[in-house]
Amino acid sequence: MVHHGIIGCGRVAPNHVDGFRAAGRYGVGWACDRDARVLKEFALAHGIARSTTKVDEVLEDSEVISVSVAVDHAQHAALAERALVAGKHVVCEKPLALTMDDAGRLVALAAERDLVLSVISQHRYDPLVLEVRRWLQAGLLGRMLYAQVSLAAQREPEYYRDSYWRGTWSGEGGSALINQGYHVLDVTRLLLGELSVEAAVARTALLDTVMETEDNLSALLTAGPVPVTLNVTVAARTLWRTRIQLVGTQGYVEFDLDHPGTLHHAEGSPLLLEAAGRLREQAEEPPPPGVGYYGISHRRQIATFVEAVMDGRPREDPRAGLGMVELLGRLYSATQFADRRK
Repeated sequence: MVHHGIIGCGRVAPNHVDGFRAAGRYGVGWACDRDARVLKEFALAHGIARSTTKVDEVLEDSEVISVSVAVDHAQHAALAERALVAGKHVVCEKPLALTMDDAGRLVALAAERDLVLSVISQHRYDPLVLEVRRWLQAGLLGRMLYAQVSLAAQREPEYYRDSYWRGTWSGEGGSALINQGYHVLDVTRLLLGELSVEAAVARTALLDTVMETEDNLSALLTAGPVPVTLNVTVAARTLWRTRIQLVGTQGYVEFDLDHPGTLHHAEGSPLLLEAAGRLREQAEEPPPPGVGYYGISHRRQIATFVEAVMDGRPREDPRAGLGMVELLGRLYSATQFADRRK
């Protein structure tokens, strides 16, 4: 049997264990974390036989053919590179890296060594998102007029105060946008195509005593001729609420990326209304492991990754993750926070 290793046993790691076990093609053989207490609890909770605080123990195991990189943002690039150099396929949590140089090097290295590099963008695999994408491609909304995209979340001061990396430029590379807002921004790119940054502003509205980065960011972007407004915050009084509104000449849809994803409104042609009705009749998805609003689509993305590794099927293009690193950089550079980055 071949194995997968989990590097980083924090909030999102249960989704990786769940995803690889659901794929059923090989086992989760290792857990690795810098914190021995967290590591022990995680390995015991998930029945992972081998655990270590040393990444090299995982990478030197010939039975390990792939790893998940699920650590702080600043370590993504270095750990993913070490794994690729060791000949392991890599699933990396978002963002792929904090700089374009690092992200580009990883994409090139994976291609050079014919290894699968997958950047987690689980909501691209949500059935609701894929259905809305089909509606757009079929022209059911007509010509796009504008889009409104938002995420309102609540993060208590302890979330940053008790972390060695969150809320810092060096460790997180930002906050509200690069961590939480990433999801709605990434899905918007999937649906509408590449985005240009017209203007952006960021500030720390509430959490300035525990973070040096932004808790609030708004931007105006364009997808070709289509204006897109983006608003993200982690200073709200709601735990998690996303909305994506798409307005076209022939139709309007509004949906979220929460769990389960919900189509809130659909107006337009009989074809659009019929498609929306079929979508609403689909069975509700099972509850995800770990944090609820992560959803269940880590399973779908990991299944695609496993197929690529085991069967040599067409693989996910890591340039989607590369493009997000570039877009995030352009957004932060456009904000009033640009001169505060270290």
